[in-house]
Amino acid sequence: MGQKVLLRQAPPLLLAAGLASLLPLCFFLLMGDLAWSLKERAVQEVVKAQLREFSRNPVLLNVMFGALPALLSLLFGPLVGAWSDRTRTRLGRRIPFLLCGAPLLSGSLVGLAYSEALADALMAWFGIGPAFRREAVIACMAVFWALFELFSITGNALFIALVNDTVPKPLLGRFFGLFRIVSLAVGAAFFYVVFGNDLPSFARQVMLAIAAVYLAGFALLCAFVREPDCPPPSALAAPPGLGRLRAPGGEAPWFYVLLFAALGLATTSLLPVNINSYNAISQFGVDRNSFGHAVALTYCISIVLALPLGWLADRVHPLRVGFAALALYALCMLGAWLLVVGRTSFLIWFVVHGVLAGAFLTGTAALLPALLPRARFSELAAFSASVTALLAMVFTLAMGAALDWSGSDFRLMFLAAGLVALAGACLWYGVLRLFRRAGFRSPSQDH
Repeated sequence: MGQKVLLRQAPPLLLAAGLASLLPLCFFLLMGDLAWSLKERAVQEVVKAQLREFSRNPVLLNVMFGALPALLSLLFGPLVGAWSDRTRTRLGRRIPFLLCGAPLLSGSLVGLAYSEALADALMAWFGIGPAFRREAVIACMAVFWALFELFSITGNALFIALVNDTVPKPLLGRFFGLFRIVSLAVGAAFFYVVFGNDLPSFARQVMLAIAAVYLAGFALLCAFVREPDCPPPSALAAPPGLGRLRAPGGEAPWFYVLLFAALGLATTSLLPVNINSYNAISQFGVDRNSFGHAVALTYCISIVLALPLGWLADRVHPLRVGFAALALYALCMLGAWLLVVGRTSFLIWFVVHGVLAGAFLTGTAALLPALLPRARFSELAAFSASVTALLAMVFTLAMGAALDWSGSDFRLMFLAAGLVALAGACLWYGVLRLFRRAGFRSPSQDH
């Protein structure tokens, strides 16, 4: 409350002093974001490059990188979110979880780095013949990938909750814009410098480096960021059952449910191209270097757009920015399905996908923090993630089956993305109308 009043009502001198007092917080949060971004931008692509050496099955790809993370999010996200919301320790309610999760996540990355060596050791131990080496390596990768996703999903949600707890509401859009800039810059550097035709040969070293950076970054964040005081858990009582999802006030009691459904469809629409584009390069005659440079170009464009989109989200509301970006994404992906025929057209429309997907993610980064009450943010955000996970789990399995049925015609990923985004935009428009008609305000905006 004090920070918000200072930012809105203080004279310019005090306002400048208040903003300056936030600089140490921003610095250490951005250090954590640097480590988080390297993990988010690089790990999945490195694992895909490793997996591609042993299997190009589209069903396996969509299960490992779509359905499996979604299932883990569905099972563990709400539990950890509610647990964190009700935790009270000397270090706060988010930092203890982040502090425990960082070494576990780094350990899973070490396991991924040594999957082949571990598979060889297990085969020798159990006397399994070399004919099954491919299956053994894939099994080891799948186990450590599942562990990585478990710690990553819970850590991501709690990191965002920590930002929501510590950064003043009026600055959230621009702060998440800065987060996106750091994340995109890390991704651009990785894809331009590291990602190339010889990536599988040094994937182990990349994994180990990411594990070390992640552990160091989050240790630094946990050591220097201080969480604000929270009310005791007894004050956070919520209605039982589905009543926990009711929004406050009588005008739009199920606003959260509709919002989570729209956000779930929108997020799911980005998955077909994100998951399958790397395997699609063979169909369209694209080499790894060209693909990596296209991703780097996408990130560079998104860096330019990040702060303006963050400012726009603060100015007109993330809900409105998200609708515009999602509708444009739907139209462009349907166009890509019709127009992608070869190398050049694939790279062009892949960059369009990346820029518009990035615009949506940047524009809506502050959406849940802007709408959900701080006291129950992690729990409600986990419910939102569960809705997204359920949709993603079903959709990615269907996507993998469709690609397998079509003989791996990867143009289908653009069609699927466009149709789901169109459905999401229609539901999003309904949420936007409800938002305007009810004059909905989260209690977090009033505290």
